[in-house]
Amino acid sequence: MIEIEPDTFQNQRPKLAHPLVLASSSPRRRELLGSLALDFEVIKPDVDEEGFELSHLVPADVVKFLSRAKAQEVFKYRTDALVIGSDTIVVLDGEVFGKPKNETDAFRMLSALQGAMHEVYSGITVFHPQDRAEYPPFASDALCTKVHMRPLTPDEIHAYIATGEPMDKAGAYAIQGYGSTLIERIDGCYFNVVGMSLYLLERLFEQLGEKLML
Repeated sequence: MIEIEPDTFQNQRPKLAHPLVLASSSPRRRELLGSLALDFEVIKPDVDEEGFELSHLVPADVVKFLSRAKAQEVFKYRTDALVIGSDTIVVLDGEVFGKPKNETDAFRMLSALQGAMHEVYSGITVFHPQDRAEYPPFASDALCTKVHMRPLTPDEIHAYIATGEPMDKAGAYAIQGYGSTLIERIDGCYFNVVGMSLYLLERLFEQLGEKLML
């Protein structure tokens, strides 16, 4: 095994020309962005996601709209920074599953998802602090990952809900936690299901003339 001195890794951190702000209170997105060894600030956007009428939009456009709303809200106060907003929804046969309201709602969602394939859409929007003619002021896109959940008995669903993990997760499960035991396989980006595709984030930075990687 090769040992790397702490200072060596520190010197290799990506150097961004502007401060970086994550417009999200999600611990999962914070961990994902932190895995890139970037210095960033976290600001929770004051956005009422339930206050928008989005039923006319397809799922990809829903998450793009909400990710832009979050990023734009924070960007109003941090116009000096690259601001990242993200949003995730679970979709089964056209029905959108957000965060469960209570344990009964979580049971309803998991009962519907078990034994079936559903889709997870995550949208990301990045605002840039500079007005440059050759680049857009912001970049936004969405990815879809297909998730296959194994069949579950009612007792298994109740046991999972008892862990408390489903209550603040879209679709009432966390693929990176206890919920990993519920998932048979996925088709697409794993980090997209966690809450923010790092592949997509890098693509959006490139569209803005920036680089996340060294």
